[in-house]
Amino acid sequence: MDAMSTPSPLLAGPPDRYLTCQNCAITFVWTGWEQQTAEQAPHLCPGCRHLLTLTRRLRGTVKWYDRRKGFGFITASDGSEVFVHRSNLVGVHVLRRGQVVAFRREAAENGPLAVDIELLAAAEPETPPSPHP
Repeated sequence: MDAMSTPSPLLAGPPDRYLTCQNCAITFVWTGWEQQTAEQAPHLCPGCRHLLTLTRRLRGTVKWYDRRKGFGFITASDGSEVFVHRSNLVGVHVLRRGQVVAFRREAAENGPLAVDIELLAAAEPETPPSPHP
């Protein structure tokens, strides 16, 4: 048997898959080799996984925020809800629904708490409903 007919162990295994990062929304390749060594598909691209290990900062979207009460909730990129209090806002005094933020998640008595919250992108302006004839 010649070397050309011998299957390569590198070519065996599942095919590469394209996934979308839940943090930055880019498409990335999850290789067959990575699939064989991982228990589940990654939710973050390699870049976001690396940044997360360096900074421990997550991204999320403001679900709601009551400026009079000074608190609300952020929906993190992993789908979990995180409590936000005005004392943890950095460089911004109020949040609006739909804004994209970066934050660190800490454990608190009543559940996860967003701290060191920075605004990354403003919310899309809400369009008023069109009048009905």
